[in-house]
This record gives sequence, C-alpha cells and structure tokens, in this order.
Amino acid sequence: MQTTETEPIASTTRARAWLGTGELTEKLSRNELFDVLSNERRRCALYYLQQQEGTVELTDVVDYVTAWQYGESLSELDSGQRMRVYSALHQAHLPKLDSAGFIDYDSENGTIETREEVEYARLYLEYDPENDISWSTLYFGLVAIGVTLALVSRFAVGPFDWLTSSHLVWLLLLLFGLTTLALGFHEWRNKLALAELFEINR
Repeated sequence: MQTTETEPIASTTRARAWLGTGELTEKLSRNELFDVLSNERRRCALYYLQQQEGTVELTDVVDYVTAWQYGESLSELDSGQRMRVYSALHQAHLPKLDSAGFIDYDSENGTIETREEVEYARLYLEYDPENDISWSTLYFGLVAIGVTLALVSRFAVGPFDWLTSSHLVWLLLLLFGLTTLALGFHEWRNKLALAELFEINR
C-alpha cells in the first residue's frame, strides 16, 4: 500500500533566501521539487494542509495521514499507528516541506501554516499525464482550425460560401469558449482524482 519509511531531511537551506520573492520556479530545481513530492506521506499531508485555512494543529495532520495510510476511519486508529506517522511527519516530512518553502512548521508548538508557494506544488499534485494534452498541441490545433475557417470564408469554398467575416468571428469565439470550458473540466477532473486519492473515512 502506501510507503511508511522515514526519510532524512534533504539539504535545502538555500530555500530561505528566496521565500516570498516570487522566484520559486527559478530557485527550486525540478529535481528538488520532485524529491519533495516523491513521498506519499508528504503528498497526503500537503493535500490536507491545502484544504485548511489558517493555522493547523500537527495532531490533525497526523490523524488524517494515519487514516489515509492505513485505510481506516479516524475512530478506528490506535496509538501505535498514530505514533509511527507522528514520528515520520515530525522528524522528516514536515521539516522537509518547511525547508522547501511550502509550509511554516513550528515544531515546538506543533502548528503548521501553508505559504503562498504551496500553489506551485498544487500544479504538480493535480497533474495527470494520462489525461493531459500539451499546450503546443492545443494551440496548434486551434490555429489550424482558425486558419482553415479564415480560408474558407475568404474564398467562399463549397457549401461554406455563406461564411462571412461576422460568422467567422463568432465561430472563433465559440471555438475558444468551448476550449476554455474543456480545460476547466479537465482541471476539475484532476482535482477530483486527487481528492479521491487522499480521501479518508471520518
């Protein structure tokens, strides 16, 4: 099922130099980002934290991740399961998310707050390569359709001799509108898939 290993804290001290500068994508390499998100417990904790507002108690994160990992409801968890997850989160996973700049973890008070930079991680958490289409392919298709319609309208080809400039404008607007709706639906499906992946019984 889910991995349960405790990982050492990676050396990401340079992250503190760029927090809040809006340069996360430039300073945190793709390999470092993938390393931060490579562990299932970290991804689950990060998902839970993104759903909360304000300060979150460590015990709440421990309960959520434990219930998800063991596939049990919160009421069925025992102290041993909680302690194993607590140790891993407290000693390794939350400090690593803190060093990466996604959260502020106060280990003494047992509280956590997410940072604005966590939105960058959300893009990767919600990315599903099996259902994705590259932006270049999408825009190439839209341009190809637009050019075809423009040529048909310009030279009054075949049964499309009724296609005026006004019709062309509305068709292109409709095309881009439908594409926007399709992209919105695609993003909604990815978010739903992520929610189902980390869903727990309460």
